[in-house]
Amino acid sequence: MNENTNDSSLESLTLNNNNKSIINNNEKEKSRIIKIIAELIKSICEEGKSNKDDTLLLVKPFISKKIPSISIIDYIERLLKYSKVSDNLFIIALIYIDRISRKHKINLNYYNIHKIILASFICTIKFYEDECFPMNFYAKMGGITLKEINSLEYEFLNLIDFKLFVDNDLFEKYNNNLRSLDFDEEDDFDIYDDSLDGC
Repeated sequence: MNENTNDSSLESLTLNNNNKSIINNNEKEKSRIIKIIAELIKSICEEGKSNKDDTLLLVKPFISKKIPSISIIDYIERLLKYSKVSDNLFIIALIYIDRISRKHKINLNYYNIHKIILASFICTIKFYEDECFPMNFYAKMGGITLKEINSLEYEFLNLIDFKLFVDNDLFEKYNNNLRSLDFDEEDDFDIYDDSLDGC
Protein backbone atom coordinates (compact mmCIF):
# COMPACT_ATOMS: atom_id res chain seq x y z
CA MET A 1 0.00 0.00 0.00
CA ASN A 2 1.18 3.52 -0.50
CA GLU A 3 2.33 5.79 2.27
CA ASN A 4 -0.85 7.86 2.38
CA THR A 5 -3.01 4.80 2.91
CA ASN A 6 -0.87 3.74 5.83
CA ASP A 7 -1.06 7.21 7.36
CA SER A 8 -4.85 7.21 7.33
CA SER A 9 -5.19 3.70 8.61
CA LEU A 10 -6.98 2.42 11.69
CA GLU A 11 -5.65 0.56 14.69
CA SER A 12 -7.08 -2.63 16.13
CA LEU A 13 -9.66 -2.82 18.85
CA THR A 14 -11.77 -5.15 20.90
CA LEU A 15 -15.03 -5.31 22.75
CA ASN A 16 -15.15 -6.63 26.28
CA ASN A 17 -18.07 -7.37 28.57
CA ASN A 18 -18.35 -3.69 29.50
CA ASN A 19 -18.90 -2.50 25.95
CA LYS A 20 -21.29 -5.12 24.59
CA SER A 21 -23.93 -2.39 24.80
CA ILE A 22 -22.67 -0.83 21.55
CA ILE A 23 -23.96 -3.81 19.56
CA ASN A 24 -27.32 -2.23 18.80
CA ASN A 25 -28.19 -0.60 15.45
CA ASN A 26 -31.31 -0.38 13.36
CA GLU A 27 -31.37 -2.04 9.94
CA LYS A 28 -31.09 1.21 7.97
CA GLU A 29 -27.96 2.29 9.84
CA LYS A 30 -26.57 -1.23 9.57
CA SER A 31 -26.96 -1.16 5.79
CA ARG A 32 -25.29 2.26 5.66
CA ILE A 33 -22.25 1.31 7.72
CA ILE A 34 -21.72 -1.87 5.70
CA LYS A 35 -21.81 0.21 2.51
CA ILE A 36 -19.24 2.60 4.00
CA ILE A 37 -16.93 -0.25 5.01
CA ALA A 38 -17.27 -1.93 1.62
CA GLU A 39 -16.58 1.33 -0.25
CA LEU A 40 -13.57 2.01 1.96
CA ILE A 41 -12.12 -1.44 1.27
CA LYS A 42 -12.92 -1.13 -2.43
CA SER A 43 -11.05 2.17 -2.59
CA ILE A 44 -8.03 0.59 -0.90
CA CYS A 45 -8.11 -2.24 -3.45
CA GLU A 46 -8.35 0.21 -6.35
CA GLU A 47 -5.24 1.93 -5.03
CA GLY A 48 -3.55 -1.46 -4.58
CA LYS A 49 -4.00 -2.39 -8.24
CA SER A 50 -1.25 -0.01 -9.29
CA ASN A 51 1.17 -0.69 -6.45
CA LYS A 52 3.95 -3.25 -6.53
CA ASP A 53 3.47 -5.86 -3.81
CA ASP A 54 6.67 -6.19 -1.80
CA THR A 55 4.98 -8.38 0.81
CA LEU A 56 4.05 -11.36 -1.36
CA LEU A 57 5.27 -13.97 1.11
CA LEU A 58 3.26 -12.42 3.92
CA VAL A 59 0.00 -12.47 1.98
CA LYS A 60 0.58 -15.56 -0.15
CA PRO A 61 -1.93 -17.69 1.84
CA PHE A 62 -4.60 -15.06 1.14
CA ILE A 63 -4.08 -14.73 -2.62
CA SER A 64 -6.72 -16.22 -4.91
CA LYS A 65 -5.80 -17.52 -8.37
CA LYS A 66 -8.45 -15.27 -9.86
CA ILE A 67 -10.51 -12.36 -8.59
CA PRO A 68 -13.64 -13.69 -6.85
CA SER A 69 -16.84 -12.96 -8.73
CA ILE A 70 -18.67 -11.81 -5.60
CA SER A 71 -18.37 -8.09 -4.87
CA ILE A 72 -16.88 -6.85 -1.62
CA ILE A 73 -20.19 -5.54 -0.30
CA ASP A 74 -22.02 -8.76 -1.24
CA TYR A 75 -19.31 -10.80 0.48
CA ILE A 76 -19.50 -8.73 3.66
CA GLU A 77 -23.30 -8.93 3.66
CA ARG A 78 -23.09 -12.70 3.19
CA LEU A 79 -20.73 -13.05 6.15
CA LEU A 80 -22.97 -10.93 8.35
CA LYS A 81 -26.16 -12.69 7.23
CA TYR A 82 -24.99 -16.19 8.07
CA SER A 83 -22.89 -15.36 11.14
CA LYS A 84 -25.78 -13.38 12.65
CA VAL A 85 -23.55 -10.83 14.38
CA SER A 86 -23.64 -7.06 14.68
CA ASP A 87 -22.21 -4.82 11.99
CA ASN A 88 -20.03 -3.34 14.75
CA LEU A 89 -17.96 -6.50 14.62
CA PHE A 90 -17.18 -5.69 11.02
CA ILE A 91 -15.94 -2.27 12.05
CA ILE A 92 -13.47 -4.09 14.25
CA ALA A 93 -12.57 -6.50 11.43
CA LEU A 94 -11.84 -3.49 9.22
CA ILE A 95 -9.61 -2.03 11.91
CA TYR A 96 -7.69 -5.30 12.13
CA ILE A 97 -7.19 -5.31 8.37
CA ASP A 98 -5.87 -1.81 8.58
CA ARG A 99 -3.54 -2.74 11.41
CA ILE A 100 -1.85 -5.52 9.46
CA SER A 101 -1.67 -3.49 6.25
CA ARG A 102 -0.03 -0.62 8.08
CA LYS A 103 2.33 -2.78 10.14
CA HIS A 104 3.51 -4.86 7.17
CA LYS A 105 2.78 -2.37 4.37
CA ILE A 106 0.63 -5.00 2.69
CA ASN A 107 -0.77 -4.19 -0.72
CA LEU A 108 -4.48 -5.00 -0.44
CA ASN A 109 -6.09 -5.79 -3.79
CA TYR A 110 -8.92 -7.76 -5.36
CA TYR A 111 -6.86 -10.99 -5.37
CA ASN A 112 -6.30 -11.10 -1.60
CA ILE A 113 -8.97 -8.95 0.04
CA HIS A 114 -11.77 -11.55 0.27
CA LYS A 115 -9.67 -14.02 2.23
CA ILE A 116 -8.20 -11.25 4.37
CA ILE A 117 -11.72 -10.02 5.14
CA LEU A 118 -12.81 -13.54 6.06
CA ALA A 119 -9.80 -14.21 8.30
CA SER A 120 -10.17 -10.87 10.06
CA PHE A 121 -13.89 -11.43 10.55
CA ILE A 122 -13.35 -14.92 11.99
CA CYS A 123 -10.73 -13.62 14.43
CA THR A 124 -13.11 -10.85 15.45
CA ILE A 125 -16.02 -13.22 16.05
CA LYS A 126 -13.95 -15.72 18.01
CA PHE A 127 -12.50 -12.98 20.19
CA TYR A 128 -15.73 -11.08 20.89
CA GLU A 129 -18.59 -13.50 20.74
CA ASP A 130 -19.50 -15.79 23.63
CA GLU A 131 -20.68 -18.47 21.24
CA CYS A 132 -19.34 -19.30 17.79
CA PHE A 133 -20.30 -21.68 15.03
CA PRO A 134 -17.93 -24.56 14.19
CA MET A 135 -15.12 -23.64 11.81
CA ASN A 136 -16.56 -25.78 9.00
CA PHE A 137 -19.62 -23.49 9.08
CA TYR A 138 -17.44 -20.40 8.62
CA ALA A 139 -15.49 -22.14 5.86
CA LYS A 140 -18.71 -22.84 3.96
CA MET A 141 -19.92 -19.30 4.63
CA GLY A 142 -16.67 -17.90 3.21
CA GLY A 143 -16.55 -20.26 0.23
CA ILE A 144 -13.33 -22.09 1.16
CA THR A 145 -12.29 -25.40 2.74
CA LEU A 146 -11.95 -26.10 6.45
CA LYS A 147 -8.22 -26.64 6.06
CA GLU A 148 -7.82 -23.30 4.32
CA ILE A 149 -9.84 -21.30 6.82
CA ASN A 150 -7.82 -22.75 9.71
CA SER A 151 -4.65 -21.76 7.89
CA LEU A 152 -5.94 -18.25 7.15
CA GLU A 153 -6.88 -17.70 10.77
CA TYR A 154 -3.41 -18.78 11.91
CA GLU A 155 -1.66 -16.57 9.35
CA PHE A 156 -3.82 -13.57 10.17
CA LEU A 157 -3.22 -13.91 13.91
CA ASN A 158 0.51 -13.95 13.25
CA LEU A 159 0.29 -10.87 11.05
CA ILE A 160 -1.55 -9.01 13.78
CA ASP A 161 0.75 -10.41 16.51
CA PHE A 162 -2.29 -11.83 18.30
CA LYS A 163 -3.16 -8.27 19.41
CA LEU A 164 -6.94 -8.30 19.33
CA PHE A 165 -7.82 -6.07 22.26
CA VAL A 166 -8.66 -2.39 22.21
CA ASP A 167 -10.52 -0.21 24.63
CA ASN A 168 -14.01 1.16 24.14
CA ASP A 169 -12.86 4.76 23.65
CA LEU A 170 -10.82 3.77 20.62
CA PHE A 171 -13.69 1.79 19.19
CA GLU A 172 -16.02 4.76 19.54
CA LYS A 173 -13.51 7.02 17.82
CA TYR A 174 -13.36 4.79 14.75
CA ASN A 175 -17.04 4.05 14.85
CA ASN A 176 -17.91 7.74 14.82
CA ASN A 177 -15.37 8.55 12.11
CA LEU A 178 -16.66 5.83 9.81
CA ARG A 179 -20.29 6.78 10.37
CA SER A 180 -19.52 10.41 9.58
CA LEU A 181 -18.32 9.53 6.06
CA ASP A 182 -20.75 10.29 3.24
CA PHE A 183 -20.95 8.07 0.18
CA ASP A 184 -24.00 9.68 -1.40
CA GLU A 185 -21.66 11.74 -3.56
CA GLU A 186 -18.94 9.41 -4.80
CA ASP A 187 -16.67 12.30 -5.82
CA ASP A 188 -16.70 13.60 -2.26
CA PHE A 189 -15.26 10.40 -0.83
CA ASP A 190 -11.61 10.50 0.07
CA ILE A 191 -10.01 7.42 1.57
CA TYR A 192 -7.30 9.63 3.02
CA ASP A 193 -9.80 11.79 4.89
CA ASP A 194 -8.04 13.77 7.61
CA SER A 195 -10.75 12.73 10.05
CA LEU A 196 -9.19 9.25 10.11
CA ASP A 197 -5.64 10.44 10.72
CA GLY A 198 -4.24 9.52 14.07
CA CYS A 199 -6.93 6.94 14.77
